[in-house]
Amino acid sequence: MGFYVHKGRYYFITKDGSGKGQKGSNFIIKPLFHIYSKVDNKRLVEITNEYGIIKILDVQSKNMTSSELFFQSIYGEGNFVWHGNKYQWLKILEYISREFPLCNELKTMGWQKEGFYAFANGIFSEDTWKPVDQFGITEHKGVKYFSPSYSTVYAGIREDDDEYENDRAFIYKQSPITLKQWCILMMDVYGDNAIIAISYAFTALFRDLIYERHKFFPILFLFGEKQSGKSQLAWSISNLFFDNLPAFNLNSGTQVGFHRRNARFRNTVGWFDEYTNDVPEPRFQGIKASYDGIGHEKGKMTKDNRTEITKVVDGIMASGQYLPTRDDNAVLTRSILLMFEKLKYSSVQTAKFETLKNYEVQGLSSMLCDLLVFRKELETNVTRVYSDIMDQIKDDMVHIRQAFDERLIRNYCSMLSVMKIIGSKLDLGFTYQQVYKLAMERLPEQTKQISSSESLSNFWQMIEYLLDNKMIESGVDFIIKGELGIHSEDAKGMDQTVSWQKSKEVLYIRFSKIHPMYLEAHRKQFGKNGIDITSLLHYIKHHHSYLGYKDCFRFRNTVSTCYCFDHALVGANLFRLNIDDPDPGKDKKYLSEVPKPVESYDPVKAYNDNKSELLPF
Repeated sequence: MGFYVHKGRYYFITKDGSGKGQKGSNFIIKPLFHIYSKVDNKRLVEITNEYGIIKILDVQSKNMTSSELFFQSIYGEGNFVWHGNKYQWLKILEYISREFPLCNELKTMGWQKEGFYAFANGIFSEDTWKPVDQFGITEHKGVKYFSPSYSTVYAGIREDDDEYENDRAFIYKQSPITLKQWCILMMDVYGDNAIIAISYAFTALFRDLIYERHKFFPILFLFGEKQSGKSQLAWSISNLFFDNLPAFNLNSGTQVGFHRRNARFRNTVGWFDEYTNDVPEPRFQGIKASYDGIGHEKGKMTKDNRTEITKVVDGIMASGQYLPTRDDNAVLTRSILLMFEKLKYSSVQTAKFETLKNYEVQGLSSMLCDLLVFRKELETNVTRVYSDIMDQIKDDMVHIRQAFDERLIRNYCSMLSVMKIIGSKLDLGFTYQQVYKLAMERLPEQTKQISSSESLSNFWQMIEYLLDNKMIESGVDFIIKGELGIHSEDAKGMDQTVSWQKSKEVLYIRFSKIHPMYLEAHRKQFGKNGIDITSLLHYIKHHHSYLGYKDCFRFRNTVSTCYCFDHALVGANLFRLNIDDPDPGKDKKYLSEVPKPVESYDPVKAYNDNKSELLPF
């Protein structure tokens, strides 16, 4: 070997062959592990100096190849000094390199492709909990894995230097209550919202199975005013996975932090708080894109075209006081919506809330393992169950003559498919039938929210604004007439004649003047452009209120082209009754039959009352 160890030092044999060797260091090295990675390859070593001071360090493998770089790495940890030359160091390196067992660092917590679920302090492998050792090492099927956040290497790091702080919140703790007891307590505290939230959390535990098959995973959105309970429910769901990890604030966190939070914990629920429709555009687009599993892509500092992608691997739970209506309800249509109201709680409810929070402090994460044992069954059956539930929901919606949004049904099906399988295996204190019933109640409510806040609805509201401010005029810019039928062109430009058994209120409207005025009013009110004419025409022709196009129709002072709508379904009330106003579009007989304007207009109810054939929108 050419060297020997004496009193905690390395000595090298001299060329003259004298018994006294040359001092090479004031420390010795004990090899622990080789942490393998293409981008962050390192060695875990224990160094002990001649004074008995011991340090466990991770040293970059490239720094191990140079005595100077290695000296720089260890000297910052204390009195560890290298005296030898580079040739002597290579002798040490060759000797210790044989003693490094290979292991893989857990870069992402949660579910691993090798088939186990990784917490910071151990793994759930083959239906068994396996804690890490003092070095942060555990084993799955003969392969070693390294969890740096629970290694003695980083035990003495100050909190403000701790890059693994969030990881330490993702730990296995033995729950003081059973899964069923927790579910019942959640329902006692939060009511029906708890059933949906729990179902979402259980589904997120198997997010990869849903995403791999359908290429999406819904967002859970908690909406309500201050002190309505949404944040407390969010804390309770987050604490099922994490040990009191605070939410990511959408208005103050960095964009890098936002993407890394989504990429660090696979098959968990990540909580993002303080949503408003004014969050920065990159943040909003990040939430929106998380539904499709699209993360952050950036180019590498190389001469080729390689990129690095920070993937979205968790389910997103967002909360805020504002309904996510931005960008044509882009987030709302991607969400399962929970709505909260301020309530007064009894002393019994308050006591149960305190009990729940005390359990959360003790830790609940072991309950996740009670669910993970069903993963293989989910892998086998979840796609088939998903398809069956999708068909059932559509049939039931048609049966009750209820309009629906296709994407919303997919969102709920992802959750229902997991809960149907788990509910057949475990007593959770609630049944799959209860989850399904709540989904069928909330789907129409959320569909109505989308229908009443989308861009086309906003367009009709602006038309009402223009009318009330006398910027447009009935009889000149539009006419409402009671009709038993009309002749027009359909959305594909083909002639059609449509008739009804009952008189229908038909809205004939000119866009040539109204659309520019709408754009100007929208820009003044919202500070941005409204829908361009091409997009608007596409939207209206595919809306259930659209009846057709007429290339010749008489208004009060001109003959013009116009578009025809079922006035009861457009989502606006353009009746402004004035008997003294001579309007050729209103005959006296019809006026007597027109219902009085109502303060609150429900387009979904009108749709169900007027349509004889249901079409999804």
